[in-house]
Amino acid sequence: MPNNPDLILAAPRWPHGDTSLMHLVRRAGQHSSTCWNQSVDTGLSALQYAILVVLAEETTCDQQTLGHRAGFGKATGTYVIERMSKGGLLSVVIDPANRRRKLVTMTEEGKMMMERMIEQAKNAEKLMTAGLDVQDIADLKRLLIKLGGLQEPAEEQ
Repeated sequence: MPNNPDLILAAPRWPHGDTSLMHLVRRAGQHSSTCWNQSVDTGLSALQYAILVVLAEETTCDQQTLGHRAGFGKATGTYVIERMSKGGLLSVVIDPANRRRKLVTMTEEGKMMMERMIEQAKNAEKLMTAGLDVQDIADLKRLLIKLGGLQEPAEEQ
């Protein structure tokens, strides 16, 4: 054990003890990326897929709302949306009602790409959760929602 007891354990000490949550979340993120890369052959990231899914639901969305829904910040969003727009997947126009706002829409090419990716994304999630049962997956989702500060959807009545 380090001399400073306030240090967070940054790497696993198995079988000798505990490890930090930060380390475990980082490792889970690496596993998620590996599963995505093994399952998805389009060259698009999980974030880019999330953008397409949000736009399939919203049709047209301002960049800020899209960021909240898909989980990205302003700087990342500007870069990713510009890249997807140049790739023909998105259309971006200035909002005539508010020239500071950008409105984003999925193109027909974007719709075809999303359709192509649906099964691949499902396979990535299956690969990532292999070895977990239904309850484990439900618990993991519930905890990640809390950890990420996300709102749990209201249960339908």
